[in-house]
Amino acid sequence: LVEAAKILAGRNVKFELVLAGDGELRSAIERLIADYQLQSFIKITGWISSAQVREHLQASRVMVLPSFAEGLPVVIMEAMSLKRPVISTYIAGIPELIIPNQNGWLVPAGDVGMLADAMQASIAMDSVQLEKMGEAAYLSVIERHDIDTEVKKMADFFKSN
Repeated sequence: LVEAAKILAGRNVKFELVLAGDGELRSAIERLIADYQLQSFIKITGWISSAQVREHLQASRVMVLPSFAEGLPVVIMEAMSLKRPVISTYIAGIPELIIPNQNGWLVPAGDVGMLADAMQASIAMDSVQLEKMGEAAYLSVIERHDIDTEVKKMADFFKSN
């Protein structure tokens, strides 16, 4: 993600990237940000609450999760439920959620150039089109991953066995 930000900065794209969370890679990420002189583009929040994550998602244009190994990330569903398009990778269950150019963007895992291109496309997109993508994200996640629907499916499954 930091590598993609470096590409965007090199293209003179104006953006702000908020990295939410904390972990063992934080110091390495901070060094990379400093080495690439991206401090004016990237902010690291450290650990934040679920409510703060929602606030950041609501304040953003899109959510970016360039995963190498995920199942079905709840944070993607949370972003979509807040009407935010998502940029992520063709990994595990993620393509079940994201329909490219309809409710987000999918890129091959590890393809920094394509990730930067998707990020730039989301930045350049006019607000009306971005809102349409966000609405499509919302509709797809509530239709396919509504908690009441999922509980009913599980109950029906156990009743039938």
